[in-house]
Amino acid sequence: MKLLIASLLIFIAISLQADFSFSAETVRDLSEKEKTLVFSTWEGFEVDKCASIWLIKRFIDKNAKIKFFPKGDPIKEGIPFDRPEAKLRRYYNMSAFESILKYYNLKDPILLYIGKIIHDVEVNIWERKALKETLIVQDEVRKIITKYKSNDEIIEKSCNYFDILYQKIKLFLDN
Repeated sequence: MKLLIASLLIFIAISLQADFSFSAETVRDLSEKEKTLVFSTWEGFEVDKCASIWLIKRFIDKNAKIKFFPKGDPIKEGIPFDRPEAKLRRYYNMSAFESILKYYNLKDPILLYIGKIIHDVEVNIWERKALKETLIVQDEVRKIITKYKSNDEIIEKSCNYFDILYQKIKLFLDN
């Protein structure tokens, strides 16, 4: 099974150039009268932050705004995430992605599996990776972070990557 998922991840890397639209039934579909959620973090990207932004934009609030502050500056607006004193952050035993899953009580098995991959990247730093696909996801997201310079481009490309990853895992599990 892990070998098949690893193969799917390689396919995802190749498919990144495809135009892929994503819709999830669990996304909050806000009317224009409702306030869009703002999530705030420090500047800079890593795999966990990219995955967390995707999770927020696809499963918490599709209209969510991500606001960046210089590293070390206090965040005085929005919902802080992926920074030391935020509720939605990495802990010694949990990635920021997993803390968001837990806080918002998201139980989708595909999201939980992606959470295991992100855990393997962010928490299981020094030990052998538990999942074979971890290194593929880590490398592909790092390539996106390196290749694109603007926050918007990195968010767009990494969200596309995780959209495809989600769909490929879903297809695999459905068969």
